[in-house]
Amino acid sequence: MLRELLALARERAPEVLLGRSALTASQASYSAASLAPVGNPALEVKFDHGTMGVTKDVTIDASVWLPVELAGEKPTRRREARDYVGLHQALLEQARATATSRTLRAFGAFAVATARARVVQELLGVARAEADYYAQRLAAGDTTERDAALASLEAARNEALLSETRVDILEHAGELAELTGRELEPVSSVDETPPPFTPKRTTPELAQGMPSARVLEAQARYYASAEERLKREAYQPLSLGLTGGRGDYGEARIGGGIGYTWPLFRSNVPERARAEAERQRSLDELNVRRKLVARRVELLEHELVELGRTVDIVTHSALPAATRAVQAAVETNRAGKGDWLTVLVSRRDLSALSLRRLELLDRNWLVLADLVAMTGELP
Repeated sequence: MLRELLALARERAPEVLLGRSALTASQASYSAASLAPVGNPALEVKFDHGTMGVTKDVTIDASVWLPVELAGEKPTRRREARDYVGLHQALLEQARATATSRTLRAFGAFAVATARARVVQELLGVARAEADYYAQRLAAGDTTERDAALASLEAARNEALLSETRVDILEHAGELAELTGRELEPVSSVDETPPPFTPKRTTPELAQGMPSARVLEAQARYYASAEERLKREAYQPLSLGLTGGRGDYGEARIGGGIGYTWPLFRSNVPERARAEAERQRSLDELNVRRKLVARRVELLEHELVELGRTVDIVTHSALPAATRAVQAAVETNRAGKGDWLTVLVSRRDLSALSLRRLELLDRNWLVLADLVAMTGELP
């Protein structure tokens, strides 16, 4: 079930849908890459006529100017568009990693809450039976009001805990439905034990290939391409002109010319400086994140090991001992040799250990989700 939910979340989660939409929108930048290295032609027509009878007729002068790029702007636009789309592809992969992590966390919380409901349901059944038993004994005058009240209090406490746990189940099932589009039955029985985290890459490799690192690398490439495009576009296109017209005496006049703007005072310097600064910022952040993530992954992996050891101790040592203590306290009390308070304390110890085991498993799911969000690895 978990694998299926993770696969659905990587396609249907809200952040994935938004990332895919942004990627589709970014592909519109390819239209700039396909622009021809020839600009729009400009037509200029002038008429003039002298006064005082100096000129004979109206002079007409027309020119057509066609700007042509000579500095290689088109390849830089193509590279920038490709890197811009690549950046959004990296952002989409990061969104998938985030959706996977959220789904893993929600599923773990759902599984643990379901297991908690089963445990509390069992405890409630025993507590209700004990409350009925002591109510009958109280009616027969065979026990004290204090013992009967304690038994009823224990049953009510477990009933409130069960109601609270059912609310948690509904909450986490709703979150899973938002992430995956699949409705889970609140009464479903699922395994609360988290899967092991066994990445195929080493910790340094995980830090190198983490989703946030790929995003920062893509950002650096995009800003480098943008800076190169701005540098090329600082060289204005060369304008080729064709002129023609009619002279003052009605003669035809045909000619040509060139025009060029020298980038002496303005050459996209502020824009290029901003692009270079953003590129350097991305690289600096990349270096910092890689070091932090490598250290964080090692710590979380050690935490998973310690949590697994703790869960194993509680499951195989503490819980069996607590169960035996409850049985012994109940038998001693029913034999008339013990106090009901001892039974209540023993049963609460068992309840606390059972719930503590589930809290440890819930923390295990949380650590696993953090690892997936940072590394992009599936458990």
